[in-house]
Amino acid sequence: MSTFAVFGMSENWAREEARENTSTHKTLDGKRLERTIREWEEAVEAQVAKIMAGKKCVRLSPFFDAPQYAQQFMEMARRSITCRDLRIRTKAVLVDAKGKPIMNAKTGVPKVGFADWVPEASYAA
Repeated sequence: MSTFAVFGMSENWAREEARENTSTHKTLDGKRLERTIREWEEAVEAQVAKIMAGKKCVRLSPFFDAPQYAQQFMEMARRSITCRDLRIRTKAVLVDAKGKPIMNAKTGVPKVGFADWVPEASYAA
C-alpha cells in the first residue's frame, strides 16, 4: 500500500500556480486595462516570489511504498531544483488536540489524512 509522499514547495510548482492565477488585466482608477506581456511576466515573477516566501506546501512526489524511497526523492529534489520545506508525510488517522480520532460527522468513520512521518528509533547494535 502506497502511503508515503514528499510534501513541500518547489519553484517549478510555484511558477505554474502563478501562471494559472495571474490575471492578464489590471484595474486602475476603476478602469480595466490589459497588461502587456512584460507586465504580466513581472506580475507572475512577483507571485512566484510570494508563493516561495509563504508557508503553503503541496505534494511534490508520487506515492511510495516505503519511506526510504521518499527520502531518495527528497535528496534528488534538493540537488536538482529550488525547493523549500521538504518533508515526508504518510496517510494516517487524523487526531484532535487530545489525541482522539476526528470522526466524519456523516459516516462516523475516522478521517484519514496526511501526517508528518517520524522515523522510529533504531535499536540495532
